[in-house]
Amino acid sequence: MKTLTKLALLAGGATAAAMAAKQAIRNERWFSFAGKSVLITGGSRGLGLVLARQLIDQGARVTITARTEADLEAAREELEQRGGEVLSVPCDVRDQDQVQKLVEKAQERFGTIDVLFNVAGIIEVGPLDTMTREDFQKSMDTHCWGALNTVRAVLPIMRQRGWGRIVNVASLGGKRSVPHMLPYCTSKFALVGLSNGLRTELAEENIFVTTICPSLMRTGSPRNAIFKGQHRKEYTWFSIGDSLPMVAMPAEEAARQILRACQYGDAEKIVRNPGNVGVMLQQMFSGVTRDLLTVANRYLPEPGGIGQQAARGYESESSWAPSLLTLFTQKAARRNNEMRPHPIE
Repeated sequence: MKTLTKLALLAGGATAAAMAAKQAIRNERWFSFAGKSVLITGGSRGLGLVLARQLIDQGARVTITARTEADLEAAREELEQRGGEVLSVPCDVRDQDQVQKLVEKAQERFGTIDVLFNVAGIIEVGPLDTMTREDFQKSMDTHCWGALNTVRAVLPIMRQRGWGRIVNVASLGGKRSVPHMLPYCTSKFALVGLSNGLRTELAEENIFVTTICPSLMRTGSPRNAIFKGQHRKEYTWFSIGDSLPMVAMPAEEAARQILRACQYGDAEKIVRNPGNVGVMLQQMFSGVTRDLLTVANRYLPEPGGIGQQAARGYESESSWAPSLLTLFTQKAARRNNEMRPHPIE
């Protein structure tokens, strides 16, 4: 018993020492956003805009980019009224040439780019039979290749200074695929792999890459998500889930967790509501989670409706959505610049 006690004490002491050493390393990597030049893709609405607000409040100089000029202008005006130094540049991250020009403009305005947040994304919801190869391609082009385009464009600047931070916002759907969101999840899995690989190759250059995997966040995005098949039913389950307090977390809290992970140079962060124990259980029991998702799929809408045609969330409303059940996500949409119509390309 004495021997076992000594071994337990030694193990406990070693664990405590390892944790203390890890925290010491994190503390050494910590930095302040004050005065830093930060580039945010997808920064005109939703999570990107929430991040921009908090970065402005912490003294960062922010460049936001998105494809829709009207969204960008509204976001820029709001952020400047907040007291921020802001540059807005229309850009499609899928286009390498546009990305290069974006980075050049940000560098010209602020002298450098210290931090990159890859937030730009698209969401398509519907059963597999309603999705085309082009749907998968669009998601890959945005989430994976788009992120790679921006990373490669900012790397020479960060390498020249010998310092940089890159944050790739993936998803919990990039760890565990969710039914009726296959193009999204496939591309987020690719982004997780890309981001983790970048971390291992760039850390020795003092450029730390952080992979963010959020659970459901209440950003207001369902309104502009794309729905197929029985699109009104698809929009209903998606928007209600996005509103449930114990399931979806406020975008503001998600942004705070993301910024802290960036400041400490963490390798990967699962962003979740502390009350959402389901996320923790998913991590602990991956096999069981897959079985539960298989069961959940049986209750999701079958193919039909508009088939492979697509409709935005605001074109897919019903008596259930909007309703009291979607009140929180409706408020988030108004708060986070999601109300403007966006025609499908």
